Amino acid sequence: MSTKSRYEELKSEISKHNYLYHVKDAPVISDLEFDKLLNELKRIEAEHPDWITPDSPTQRAGAKPADRFEKVRHPAPILSLANAFGADDAHAWLERITKIDDRVEKAKFVVEPKIDGLSVVLHYRDGLFVQGATRGDGEVGEDITSNLRTVRAIPLKIPVESKAKVSVPSHLVVRGEAFIPTKEFEALNRQLEEAGEKTYQNPRNTAAGSLRQLDPKLTASRPITLLVYQIIHSEGGKVPTSQWEILEYLKALGFPVTDVARRFDSLEDAIAYTETWNEGRDSLPYEADGMVIKIDDLTLAGELGFVGKDPRGAIAFKFPAREVTTTLNDIGVAVGRTGVLTPYAV
Repeated sequence: MSTKSRYEELKSEISKHNYLYHVKDAPVISDLEFDKLLNELKRIEAEHPDWITPDSPTQRAGAKPADRFEKVRHPAPILSLANAFGADDAHAWLERITKIDDRVEKAKFVVEPKIDGLSVVLHYRDGLFVQGATRGDGEVGEDITSNLRTVRAIPLKIPVESKAKVSVPSHLVVRGEAFIPTKEFEALNRQLEEAGEKTYQNPRNTAAGSLRQLDPKLTASRPITLLVYQIIHSEGGKVPTSQWEILEYLKALGFPVTDVARRFDSLEDAIAYTETWNEGRDSLPYEADGMVIKIDDLTLAGELGFVGKDPRGAIAFKFPAREVTTTLNDIGVAVGRTGVLTPYAV
């Protein structure tokens, strides 16, 4: 086998093992064996730097710190969702959209977790990851491509598995939620505490702050992952037109996709499933503040339009607020620079 052929084989093999470890959670080789493959790849690239391509596993954290983030205009609005605080709100939502289009009466629904993370938008051209951005204001975000390259759950090339029989559009833009898993966040805080450093308050702000800072090496040191759930834009190929099939398609391409999503024939069944997570939310490996109920038919969902910036075709079914009992030991008073007194609880 020629050195160039071995180089291409190594890239493919390392990407596959990276996918099995970080997306499927099913590694088939040891960390030592993985490191040997990666070191062999690095040796070849040191001898042939002109062979290095953006999809090489060595390029995940190779960028220099940036001076600032460039702005990125999204190909379509990256929208938020209206909230439902219980079954009555969900039924009222269904009643409103049924009046707009009676096809809703026969619609199927998909339920997915509403992860409390940072929305990111990933661009792929001819199967290669070329740009990643924050949601920003929904119209314009910040280019954080170098930071997102360090997130090992994000494929640098799709489809990840070369044998996958799935077509890839020439330009594909997907949306996902980046987050730090709860257990990883707790472990990170323990490490910081043992080192005498400042700990973080919650996983969401930690993930967002790690992705929105200027040195990719700092991002790479944080245990960030993501789940992908939406196609924002595509050119040069067909993509599914139902939400359930979109999730299956994204999974086939090699993106990490939630395993708790379900499709239902009625809103009643969707609500019943959603409510099972009111008590089960702590069993999710990430922070979530609800479940999202979506009309499965994306053509119908799109034709329902918007209310302000909220699409009518989906709603966020929020979990009940957490209630805990605490003890008030004392009330202190902080004095500001201008002499303003601010009481605080101890």
